[in-house]
Amino acid sequence: MPRYPPVLLLGSLSFMVKITTLTGQQRLRQLAKAQFGTVLGSADTITPAEPKAQQGHFGDKHQQLAARSGAQGNQSNLSLAQRAERRLQMQRERQQHNLERVIAQALEYCPEHVSAQDVDPDWFAQFCELTLDISNGSMQQLWAKILAGEIASPGKFALKTLHTLKRMSYKEALALQQAANLSCRTRQDPTARIYFGYIRRPSLWRLLTGRSRAVLNLNQFGLTYPQILSLVDIGLLHSSEIESGELPFGQSLCWQYQQLTLNGTVISKNVVLQYYKYTASGAELLPLLTTQVNQPYLDALKQLLRDTVRFNG
Repeated sequence: MPRYPPVLLLGSLSFMVKITTLTGQQRLRQLAKAQFGTVLGSADTITPAEPKAQQGHFGDKHQQLAARSGAQGNQSNLSLAQRAERRLQMQRERQQHNLERVIAQALEYCPEHVSAQDVDPDWFAQFCELTLDISNGSMQQLWAKILAGEIASPGKFALKTLHTLKRMSYKEALALQQAANLSCRTRQDPTARIYFGYIRRPSLWRLLTGRSRAVLNLNQFGLTYPQILSLVDIGLLHSSEIESGELPFGQSLCWQYQQLTLNGTVISKNVVLQYYKYTASGAELLPLLTTQVNQPYLDALKQLLRDTVRFNG
């Protein structure tokens, strides 16, 4: 598994939707026409992303940034007011370019059939406002997936989730990807969680063995503690470690880990599992990511719980 996953936002979406005669692309073009007064073309009309800057001198990069700000040195013949007006015009054009790229890219992720319900106009207005300054290509893809998901099933993404995403940097998006690769769900609670240890309640066994707690170092599996803190800070993970209720002896467990189903049986008493749990916003964003099984993490988790849970297979 690569340390810096290149496939942060390349997965496809699948939605439980109501079948109607309108396709997702038709609904999206209706939104675009209402917003811009024009109809979007196909997704392949998107302007290619700007190539990465080559390594150069400080002065060259300084001039590039100055040009983007509208403060180019060769415009010294313009007055201060004119330079300010030019900067504002460049900003408006850049924001419009960002917004139109996001809406056009959403065509790539729209399902064939969508809900009969229209996207809430207030939701869409705030969506447009929040995407104006999103220029990173990978983050634009994430916003495009959100729009496609909302068209397919209006109400799928809360406004709170949009504002959370607005605060997220690309670095934090990579942290979310790493966390998603370690996440699983249970039959009882579909909200994803990251298991990392267990606590054994006071018992004769604990007095005899001296082993009352065991934890995994998630850093070994690509998720560092600073990354966890950053996800907590932007509101995607709950701020405290969570403990399960005491697992009854003999209880059956059914966990969904990526494409795998893990079935097991509790074989010890007085055991409490520890995990990080996603907030509602984090849970809404997770399905947009392409995840894969982290086999070393899965093997380490089974080894950690070998005295408390017997997994089938």
